[in-house]
Amino acid sequence: MEYDAVVFDMDGVLVERSPSWVFDDAAERTLAEAGIDDPTAREFRVVRTLEGGLETARELFESSHGVAFDDLWRRRNELVTENQVTAMTEGEKALYDDAHALLDLPAARGIVSNNQHGAVERVLEQFGLDDRFDTYYGLGPGVEDVGAEKPGTRYMDRALADLAPDRAVYVGDRSSDVAAAHNVGIDAAFVRREFNTDDDLDPEPTFDVDSLHELRETLVSGT
Repeated sequence: MEYDAVVFDMDGVLVERSPSWVFDDAAERTLAEAGIDDPTAREFRVVRTLEGGLETARELFESSHGVAFDDLWRRRNELVTENQVTAMTEGEKALYDDAHALLDLPAARGIVSNNQHGAVERVLEQFGLDDRFDTYYGLGPGVEDVGAEKPGTRYMDRALADLAPDRAVYVGDRSSDVAAAHNVGIDAAFVRREFNTDDDLDPEPTFDVDSLHELRETLVSGT
């Protein structure tokens, strides 16, 4: 095999994406805990998705409620992680059938996810994958990691520094994953799932496959 390291995105690649209630509930509970019992639709969207960006969110909640948005965002992310544990326990966020396809290859393995770092830890624990990865990174819960998402390279750089490969490939399910790989100068594999079957990719990946089994065959054969 030409690669001595394989780095994975997590959601949509190794495990299913989180159901939407994970984020809806986290936003609702965050607002309720802050004493904001009748939030506007905009306030809800800002806490759920950071609509409008960090500075806009800070100004909105400080002026309307005298509440520090930085605290809301950290609590929101803590609840997002908590809700994902519930989703996994209840079978709403499952490991993909082909998740193990690449985990016995003679290569170092890592994860770089836009999910919360705590959620990455809980996924690995839930599905018994703790010892299958040499390094892994997700986002921290605080506002310090706003903007660190892929295609940014903060955590891709750290994972590659940990693995120190001669040649690595990053496996993702979004164009931003492909872009992140390109931004750090490594190859990219795009795995198609039911939600991205018809996606047109820009930039183009090195490999475009329908499953991790297909990717394994491609990497092992070198074709």
